[in-house]
Amino acid sequence: MFNRSLSTLGYLCIFFYCLANGISFVFISHINKTHNDMLNIVMVFSYATLIFNLLSVKNIGTLYSNANKNFKLLFLMNIATLFNWLGSFLSLNYIDPATALCINLSMGPITTFFVLTPLRKIEENKHILFAIFFVLIGMLLIIKQQWNTSAYESTKHIYLGVLFSVLGGIAGGFVGICSERISKAGFSVKHILATRFYLLILVCGIALFFTTKGNVFSDIDWKFYLFSSLIIVMFPLVMYQTAIKALGSLIVSLFIPFAPIFAYFLQIMVGSYRFNFFTAILLLLVCCGVIWFARLRQRLAIAKNSSKEKL
Repeated sequence: MFNRSLSTLGYLCIFFYCLANGISFVFISHINKTHNDMLNIVMVFSYATLIFNLLSVKNIGTLYSNANKNFKLLFLMNIATLFNWLGSFLSLNYIDPATALCINLSMGPITTFFVLTPLRKIEENKHILFAIFFVLIGMLLIIKQQWNTSAYESTKHIYLGVLFSVLGGIAGGFVGICSERISKAGFSVKHILATRFYLLILVCGIALFFTTKGNVFSDIDWKFYLFSSLIIVMFPLVMYQTAIKALGSLIVSLFIPFAPIFAYFLQIMVGSYRFNFFTAILLLLVCCGVIWFARLRQRLAIAKNSSKEKL
């Protein structure tokens, strides 16, 4: 039976998720300029891991017993998470949040599609390939626009930013794949979030120690990083999971591409960037392209399930 109040809650949550995702990238871009980026990662995700473990404290024995049984799958999840967030944080040292988020959110579903779809099915659905081509062309135009409007002296920064964004986006696709598989192994969302950041914290912690000789740990603003963790990790994830519970992942996937547009206007509002009409139009076109691609994938999935039911 249709639950109108639940549906309204879902749409509000996906709106706030897109807004929170935009805020998250703009906020990361800001703190990377004033704080050590490796320290940012270590502190933000240490707090997130601690909080999610505290939320799972009643089932902590079961959680880590299950983690031990599914160590290989959990390790793959941690590797994907490492490259996803490391790529996202590092990209924001070189390019603006809207461009980084646009590349990240575009590469994720494209990666998932090519990994999970058999080659025969890809060849049969050339219209999906055309949608992917449209998205990639839009991304290239946004990157070119970044060159035209960037204040950086060297294009090397943009190359690095794009490279890290692509890496983060591809890894994000694998995070989605691993999340689905680990959920089938008996992990709840809360349990996945309690165990997926360990490798990220470890690798960035080692990098931080050797690059700063450990001196950076002597003067840490603990309250600031708790607030940062809530902004970057906790609030967006709560909104995302609530939206999926209310609307389903298929509907939610159609709204996520709007996040870069929120990021674009937020980065202008905080005074870091000037408004450029052509950039805004390109972001909207890529957003529409990703929605089109997501919709085609949904139809393919529905057709696949229908054929299974007939059999």
